[in-house]
Amino acid sequence: MKIALITIHWANNYGASLQVFATVKALSEHGEVSVIDYRNAYAAKGMTWLRFGTRFRDILRLGKDLFRLLPRYRVIKKFESFSHTHLNLTSMVVSDADLERLAKEFDIFVNGSDQIWNPKIINEDGHLDAHYFLDFVTGKKKFSYASSLGTYQYTEIESGQVRDLLQDYSGITVREKDSAQYLSALLQRKVTDVLDPTLLFDMREWLAFFNLMKKQPEQPYILVYALKKDLLLKQTVEQVASELGYPIITIDQDPFTNFSNDQHIKDAGPVEFIELFANAGFIVTNSFHGTCFSVNFNIPFIVTSPLSGINRIENLLSIVGASDRITLHADNVKKILSTDIDFEYANTKLESLRIACKKYIKDAIET
Repeated sequence: MKIALITIHWANNYGASLQVFATVKALSEHGEVSVIDYRNAYAAKGMTWLRFGTRFRDILRLGKDLFRLLPRYRVIKKFESFSHTHLNLTSMVVSDADLERLAKEFDIFVNGSDQIWNPKIINEDGHLDAHYFLDFVTGKKKFSYASSLGTYQYTEIESGQVRDLLQDYSGITVREKDSAQYLSALLQRKVTDVLDPTLLFDMREWLAFFNLMKKQPEQPYILVYALKKDLLLKQTVEQVASELGYPIITIDQDPFTNFSNDQHIKDAGPVEFIELFANAGFIVTNSFHGTCFSVNFNIPFIVTSPLSGINRIENLLSIVGASDRITLHADNVKKILSTDIDFEYANTKLESLRIACKKYIKDAIET
């Protein structure tokens, strides 16, 4: 069975790279899997060393890229290497003719995870990218696994487009519970929410994928992984460090942070990301995938409320009984630190959901 997957894979983003890796691993239990090397220009912009643009924020971003050029060069090379080594890419898509050719080469087509159905994520002009809906495939089985539209609500015109594009799917699943309810009403068919692909495998399996071992660091460390560094994050990191007395390791690609670090890693690749999470003593994050790996690897953590996308974090933490790990203000950090996370309960819930999600994939392919 030859299976083709399309998603956002060519991205300078830990969550994007690791979700597609995990999806490939899950699908590979049922056939030979290739990732369609379609590089949406807007989503792939982060893989260019210097990002140009005409808007004011583009100029600021270019200045940041110039300031961190060497670590940026190193980290992009690591993401490129990861994709070429682990994702079994097809030849690169440069035209619609390439997609039409690929449509003939595979038996089953899957689109999965990341916000491929959110026009704000994949297009600067806010248009849908129909290729992420497998518009180039006809007469073959199609299904989605954990595709996402974030919190986006389609316009009337977009709703009609989405109905047409998804009408011949054998199964549709999304990453967020509220998105499943929204699409079920829009499409007038059952759409269910499933685990993010990164949660389909536990820490033992993740470490084995990359021949890593869980270590016992000489001194426990606080790992900070945040998409935005606001005042709440700063205050939370400082309070956690004060209470625990651990050194702070920050992993991101920004030139600066708004809090003190003992180590600021700006050029970690996806494999280093996994190793840093697995060996952390405590994690502070406002990222969805940062939350996923904290829960999955059973590392004590606290989540500061992100500027957007909290729905998927809340959904995950409610499932594993850890909703109280989100802080909306720094005043309750000490209280959160004083409570333990019931990882045994979380692991039991995740394992039950893994079984159900893998059954969905199996049935979608083999039925």
